[in-house]
Amino acid sequence: MNEFKKVCTESLATIDEIQRPDSEEYVDLYSPALEVMTDFSATRPLMIEQNTGILAAKELMQKIHVRLMLVIDSQESFKGVISLADLSSVKVMQSRAGTGLGVNELTIAELMTPRDALHAIDIQKVHRSSIGDIVATMRAFGDQHLLVLDSRHSRIRGIVSTTDISRRLHVSVDISERANSFSDIVRAVRG
Repeated sequence: MNEFKKVCTESLATIDEIQRPDSEEYVDLYSPALEVMTDFSATRPLMIEQNTGILAAKELMQKIHVRLMLVIDSQESFKGVISLADLSSVKVMQSRAGTGLGVNELTIAELMTPRDALHAIDIQKVHRSSIGDIVATMRAFGDQHLLVLDSRHSRIRGIVSTTDISRRLHVSVDISERANSFSDIVRAVRG
């Protein structure tokens, strides 16, 4: 640790303002879907190995404040997703009963949603879609997250979450019930 030096700090006694972007772009349901997509070509995806114990996974996800992680195997091949809700739900008890394993022995592999049970849209469709289109798609399946696929290169390109949509629109996005029309989506977003 001798190679590092303490940096001199400054007093905050007279500081009242917080820097904000000069112009935060306004977004609404008609804005491009790319505005709410986490693009893995620009942001490193959050991944966890499938043999990780569920208690360790839950602790990690709570510590880094994430609700979903991509699950990979030891060769870093995509296997599915695990949500914090999965690790805190009746799924744990069902898995224990089904496998006969104790909570300390269960791994993410027993609780994750496998890739063949997930919904995804191609990045080209995201380019042509609005945020409202993405919300409609998520509501149609009852999904809190929607993976974005780059089918041309056969890889997961990104993810869209209701949390990110809510944060950008500054409103709650309810995905719990299926939408039958665009007006249902608008009502769900506006609350």
